[in-house]
Amino acid sequence: MCGIAGYVDRSGRVAGLNQDLDEAVRALRHRGPNDQGCWTEQAGVGIGQTRLAILDLSPNGHQPMVSEDGQVVMSFNGEVYNFAEIRAELEPLGHHFRGTGDSEVILAAFRQWGMEAVQRFIGMFAIALWDSRTRRLHLLRDRLGVKPLYYGWDGQVLCFASELKALRAFRHWTPAIDRDALGEYFQFGYINAPRSIYQGIAKLEPGHWLELAEDGPPRLQRYWSVLDACSQPLSGTEEELTAQLEALMTDAFRLRMVADVPVGVFLSGGIDSSLVTALLQKDAERPIHTFTIGFAEERFDESPFARRVAEHLGTEHTSAILQTDEAKRILPMWGQLYDEPFFDSSGVPTYLVSRMASEQVTVVLSADGGDEAFGGYGIYDYMLAKWQKRQSWPAAWLALLQGVLPRLPIDATDRLVTWLPLPQSLRRLLRTKLIEPAIQLRDVLCASSLGEAYDAKFSVWPKAKVARLLGQFRRVRVTADSYPGTPADQLGLWDLHHYLPGDVLAKVDRASMAVSIEGREPLLDHRIIEFAYRLPLALRRGKLGNKHILRNILYKYVPRELIERPKRGFAVPLLEWLRGDLAELVDRYLDTDAVRTQGILDADQVAATVRAFRDGDDRLVQQVWTLLAFQMWHEQWM
Repeated sequence: MCGIAGYVDRSGRVAGLNQDLDEAVRALRHRGPNDQGCWTEQAGVGIGQTRLAILDLSPNGHQPMVSEDGQVVMSFNGEVYNFAEIRAELEPLGHHFRGTGDSEVILAAFRQWGMEAVQRFIGMFAIALWDSRTRRLHLLRDRLGVKPLYYGWDGQVLCFASELKALRAFRHWTPAIDRDALGEYFQFGYINAPRSIYQGIAKLEPGHWLELAEDGPPRLQRYWSVLDACSQPLSGTEEELTAQLEALMTDAFRLRMVADVPVGVFLSGGIDSSLVTALLQKDAERPIHTFTIGFAEERFDESPFARRVAEHLGTEHTSAILQTDEAKRILPMWGQLYDEPFFDSSGVPTYLVSRMASEQVTVVLSADGGDEAFGGYGIYDYMLAKWQKRQSWPAAWLALLQGVLPRLPIDATDRLVTWLPLPQSLRRLLRTKLIEPAIQLRDVLCASSLGEAYDAKFSVWPKAKVARLLGQFRRVRVTADSYPGTPADQLGLWDLHHYLPGDVLAKVDRASMAVSIEGREPLLDHRIIEFAYRLPLALRRGKLGNKHILRNILYKYVPRELIERPKRGFAVPLLEWLRGDLAELVDRYLDTDAVRTQGILDADQVAATVRAFRDGDDRLVQQVWTLLAFQMWHEQWM
C-alpha cells in the first residue's frame, strides 16, 4: 500500500511545483513509511510516492518506477493479487523482471497491452502512468473504489493525490468549500464521487480511468461496471451455484493472503467476517490472526460473538474494549484522519482496531461489501414494504396528499416548538410523535420514485433543513431508480455504487492507512460481485436480507447457533458519548457565536438543533454529530 501524488503542467510557467510535490509526498508519509521517491521531468511533469512494503521488500519495489525502455513512468497504490499469473504471460513475450513484486508486472502489462491491461487485474489500486513519448497521463481507480484518488484541473495544471491533504501542498490552488458538496454531506453524511469538499477537486470514480493528452481537457472513460453482469443471469441448482461461489471465494481469499509480511482479519462474529475467517483458516498451516473491537455498552458489543467464532475456528484472537476516554482521545484527530467532512462515527472503532492490529500485522482483511453484494441490509425490505403500501393507495388520495403535505407548516412548527417556552417533556412529545413522523410521511409520500424515498429515509438532515442550514444548494444525486432489475436489486446497486465507496471504503482506507497497515477487501473481488448480481434474487438475498447463499457456505464451517442473532451493524454508542463525557465537544465546536462568526452555517439553525438535543430529543444525535464532525474538519483544514 502506498500514497501517490503528481502533476502535469502544460503551461510550463507555474513555479515551485517540484517543491510542492515533495511536500505532497511528505503529507502522505503515513500511507507509506518504508520508502519514498519523486520523478520529475523538466517539461513540467512530476510523480511521487510513499511506499508501504508488502511484496518484494527489496529496493526493486521502489517507485516511481520507469519501464525497461524508459518511456513510461508509473506510481501505484494498492495490490494486483494475480500478478504472478500475469507475469507468467509476459515473460514469454520478452519482458524481464528484476524483483518479485507486482509493480514491475503492472508496468510491463501496460507496456504490452495498453490501457486494456487493467481488464486482467484482480485487485485494488490507484495508478498514475506518464508516457513521455505520447505526452499522456493516465490515472486509474479500481473497480469498486477501494483505493482513493483525487485530482484537480484548472485548464493548465492537473494535480492528483491519494488524499486531499496532499493536494493542499500545491500552492497554485486555493482551497474553497463547494457548498453543493457540503449540502450533500449534511444530507447523507459523506460526499460521493465525483465531488469533493473543495471546488475544482474531484474524486476519480470507481471503475474509471482519466486521460490527459497534449491538448484538451481530461477525458474520463469507464472500463468496468457490474451492470454488464446483471444482464447475464446464472442458471443451475442451489447446490451447484453455492459450490461455484465457494470455489470462487476460496480463490479470491487465497490471492489476498499473498504477502511478504504478517496478515490478519477483522472479525466481528457476523456472517461476512466469519465466512472470510473460516475460508482462510481451513487451508492455513497455522492459526491466523483475528482482531475485534468491542464496547463497554453491552447493546453495542459484538466482541463475545467474535470470540466464540474465533475459538471454534482456532484463530489467534485479540480483542479490546473501546472506552469513552479512548474515543475522547481519538475524536480530536477526526479532521486529520478524514480530510473532508465525514459522518460515519464507526470510524472511531475502525481506527482503534486498525491500531491494535498494526502491533502484530501489516496487512488486514475485512469483510466489507457483503451487505451490498448479497442484499444484507434489512432496510431494503422495510422500504419495499412501505413503497408497495404507498403504491396501493388510490391515485386520487395520493394526489391529494401530495398536494397538501408540502403546504403544511411542518418545518415552521418545528422551529416554533424549538423557541417557545414549553416544558421539555411536551417539546419532546411534539417532536417524536408529531413533527418527525410528519416529515418522514411527507418525504416518502411526495417522493416521485422508490429511489427518492430511499434517499429521504437515509437523509441525516431533511432537504428543507439543509436549505435552512446552508442557504440554497444544488442537489445533484443519482437515485436508485436509475439502476436495472427488481426494486431490491436497484437499492443494492445504489449502495454498491455510492454508499460503499463514499462511506464504508473511505472509512477503512483512512483508518488503516493512518497507522500504516494495508486493508484488503476479499468480498470485493470483482468476480464475486459479478457472480452475486447474476444470481437469482431469492438465492442471493433470501428472506429479509439473510444472505441465504452465504449462510449455505458458512454453516459448513461454523455452527448455526454461533451466527443466528439479530443484525447489529457496526454502530457506536454515540448518544451516550455526546450526552456524557464528550458533551464538552458540543459546547466547544457548536458555540452559537463561533458558528455565526465562521459564516458558513446558519447559527440559529445550529443553535435550535443543539437546544432540542439537550432538551432530550435523542433522534437529533446524528444531526448534532454531522455538525460536530464538520466543525472539527473545518478547524483542522480551513
